[in-house]
Amino acid sequence: MDLSIILPIYNEVENIPQLISEIEETIRPLMLDYEILAINDCSTDGSLQLLEEMAKNNSQLKVLSFFTNSGQTAAFDAGFKNSSGKILITMDSDLQNDPRDIPKMLEKMNEGFDYVTGWREKRKDGFILRKFPSKIANFIIRKVTKTKFKDLGCSLKVYRRSVVDHLHLYGEMHRFIGVLIESMGVKVAQIPVNHRPRVAGVSKYGINRTFKVILELLTVWFMKGFRTKPVYVFGGTGLFCFGLSILSLGISSYQKIFFETKIHRNPLFLISMVLILVGVQMLALGLIADMLMRTYFESQNIRPYIIAKKVNL
Repeated sequence: MDLSIILPIYNEVENIPQLISEIEETIRPLMLDYEILAINDCSTDGSLQLLEEMAKNNSQLKVLSFFTNSGQTAAFDAGFKNSSGKILITMDSDLQNDPRDIPKMLEKMNEGFDYVTGWREKRKDGFILRKFPSKIANFIIRKVTKTKFKDLGCSLKVYRRSVVDHLHLYGEMHRFIGVLIESMGVKVAQIPVNHRPRVAGVSKYGINRTFKVILELLTVWFMKGFRTKPVYVFGGTGLFCFGLSILSLGISSYQKIFFETKIHRNPLFLISMVLILVGVQMLALGLIADMLMRTYFESQNIRPYIIAKKVNL
């Protein structure tokens, strides 16, 4: 299979027929084998029934349905694991992503890139509930992760199979897919894509997502920089606490010797004791995290690296 188009679907019954039609009209002229994998995220508006009916007369349309509402990240992950295309394409099912952008994204990938993401340069969404929270989230993510992507929330993306095989998605990680792929060291690109206003259905996004993204950002930051060396974070914090405790203890001792300050009433002495306890706990936590990391990689035969190419092997 050349292409797999992955569509997370939650209550989009009004948009599904037009979306499938536009995708097929765009892909057919490319003369590529393709499949459309619709991931029904426990829709309640008849989306599943419509997809099953359409699939009876369309062998390219394949349907996967969850038992419970699991979110967009889970839908992408299920699509990656159940698709068979060499190239994978993800996009939203609300008709705001334009399927006609797919050919130019494939052309960009043919220039030697492993991952191409869309950039909604002229976004057609409400400012307060959609664009403003997205701007905040994108700004924070760029500052923390140093990513070069301008629009981390755009679902229209193209991936090589070799890239998604190394992705493990949880929670709200779909927004961080670009960051995770960047950390692999593969060739990535972004191009402006068309963005259309929603004409049917109800948006599932809101300002509450911003807070979820901020929490997930902590995980991504840690996984990107310290997944294989957690002792650097916790151990470093422990050593820092030890350093502050020595400084605080030295000042309190100086005050005791030269100014006859009662040491048991000196706040600096109490602070130094607390810092020593925190330092010991952080060092112990770092060692435990390091052992858990080794257990994780060794028990599942996972390697902390990705081989880009093999010759004569």
